[in-house]
Amino acid sequence: MNKNLNLLEGKILPVLLKLSAPLMGTAFVQITYVLADIIWVGRIGTEAVAASGTVGILIWFANALMLVPRVGLSIRGAHSYGAKDLESTKTIFRNGIQLAVIMGILLTLTTVIFKEGIIGYYGLADEVDRMAKDYLLVISFGFVLSFLNPVLSACYNSMGNSITPFRMNVIGLILNIALDPILIFGIGPIPGMGIVGAAMATVFSQLIVSILFIIIIKKSRDLIYRAGFFKQINISEMKKIIKLGLPGFLQSGVHSVAGMILNKYMAFYGAIPVAVYSVGSMIESVSWMTTDGISAAIAALVGQNYGAKREDRIKEAFRTSIVIVSILGILVTIAFYLFGDPIFRVFLPKDEEAIALGVKYLHIIGWSQVFMTVEIGSTGVFNGIGKPNIPGIIAVILNILRIPMAWIFMPIYGVLGVWISMSVSGILKGVFGFSILKGKIRKLKFD
Repeated sequence: MNKNLNLLEGKILPVLLKLSAPLMGTAFVQITYVLADIIWVGRIGTEAVAASGTVGILIWFANALMLVPRVGLSIRGAHSYGAKDLESTKTIFRNGIQLAVIMGILLTLTTVIFKEGIIGYYGLADEVDRMAKDYLLVISFGFVLSFLNPVLSACYNSMGNSITPFRMNVIGLILNIALDPILIFGIGPIPGMGIVGAAMATVFSQLIVSILFIIIIKKSRDLIYRAGFFKQINISEMKKIIKLGLPGFLQSGVHSVAGMILNKYMAFYGAIPVAVYSVGSMIESVSWMTTDGISAAIAALVGQNYGAKREDRIKEAFRTSIVIVSILGILVTIAFYLFGDPIFRVFLPKDEEAIALGVKYLHIIGWSQVFMTVEIGSTGVFNGIGKPNIPGIIAVILNILRIPMAWIFMPIYGVLGVWISMSVSGILKGVFGFSILKGKIRKLKFD
């Protein structure tokens, strides 16, 4: 049965919802996993949360690198598939997958070799430092998988098939959720491995997802299979993928590097602010991960119609998508303000100081949620029309500005000043991104 949706025909809203529903479903399951992971790690102690949060910033950087093959392949693949050029689509898929594997291997080697210096940069307390290094070492061996799986998902999404990657990723996430308590605390003959167990659960689950993808691709003998992964690399095509994917990396990569620096500023105030930010950023992922799923659907929908030169559908997709992501941002903001205390109490139940600080974090970051969802949704449209450099430039500039803004606010508000700088930056990114995109859509031109 063909699971590829026809993105070139039909009403925009139903098509967008059908395409984005599995991607949102994947995001919600992933959110559940991330939050469950923090709950279990939180039972080890605040130090473990701080350690996993520190490594989480590094994983964020790895995910930013992964955007190079994923975004580049998504844009190129959607355009060629929308133009019904299947031979070019196969070449794009093959080189995107090859690029993902190469980058994953190089990142693993770099992390293993420089692990001591990477974690040592933060100047963490001895116990937190030890746990962070152990956690990073295990996680690093899964980087190839964490690059490959999203890129395989991008191949399917660019063809209008979000169901297949949804099923694969949900299986992996559910397995991860099930393995976390077993490997962290132990059961029967399986010893408890603490924070290392959480890392092992993640890597094993990613491996299962990769195996499932390979089985499905081989069994279906679809366009991805026919792309021929082991054929010679096409340097010209790989350069095009890198060129389109690079702004996404810079956008998220600079964000993560700024996050590393800001995380170090938070560490000046002790382990509790670091732990609060670790938990708070995971809670915030409810909005940005869900919106990222919608954004991937928007990029595929707009991308195929851009390849088919359907200006009317692109403009309607822009209007519809901005309304959807705005509603999501409003709902998240309301939740942060009304339920901040009970939400944080789930993750750090024994630390009243951390809970009180966590509520303040959610209130501050809540200011920017609508603007953040609009920014991410706009990025999907920018990617669809082949202009990923514009949101990349906006994000890079404003993420860098978080650092001097933090300098200004910290003497007045303490650690809250760091979070204020993050919220203000998020608001400005949403405003500038939407304003520029609106002008681009009004004067849309096809390459």
